[in-house]
Amino acid sequence: MGLFPVIILLMLFLSGKANDVFLSFNHQEIGKNFADHLYKDLNYAGIRTFRDDGGIYTGQKSDVKRAIQESRISVVVFSKDYASSTKCLDQLGVIMDARRTTGLVVLPVFYNADPSEVWEQKGLFEEAFAKHEKSFHKEMARVESWRAALKEAADLKGKERKQD
Repeated sequence: MGLFPVIILLMLFLSGKANDVFLSFNHQEIGKNFADHLYKDLNYAGIRTFRDDGGIYTGQKSDVKRAIQESRISVVVFSKDYASSTKCLDQLGVIMDARRTTGLVVLPVFYNADPSEVWEQKGLFEEAFAKHEKSFHKEMARVESWRAALKEAADLKGKERKQD
C-alpha cells in the first residue's frame, strides 16, 4: 500500500484537529519536486496540509509548533540533506514530542535516503551532525535532542522512495 492511501485511512479514524497533515522536509533539497507534488496532491484530495513556507500561519517558530500540535498526522520526508537543516531538526523535535504527548501520527518517508543511515546517523547525517556539534558546541543538549528525535522517527515504519 502506498503512502497516500495510508494517510486517507488514518484520517478516517482521527478527528478534531485544525490541520490534517503537517509536512516536514528540507525545502532547499526537495521543496520544488517531491514535497511540492505531495503537498499539491494532498490538498487536491481535500486534505488540509501545512508546510512551513508561510502556509496558514505566519511561519514563526511558535506558529509552526502550533501547526504541528493542531495536526492529525505529520509526514516527515527524510532526504539526504534533511539533517543539515536546523529548522528541520527543530521541527522534528516538536513532532516527536507531539507524538508522545498528543498522539500525533508520524509517517516517515525516506526520499533518496537510506533508512539505516538516518537511524544510525551515518554518511551525510553524520557529516551534518559533526557541523552542528561545532556550531552549537555551547548547546550540546540541543544537538543531542536532535539526534534522539531523528533516531526515534527513523525507527518508525515508513516508506522508502528512490525517485520522484
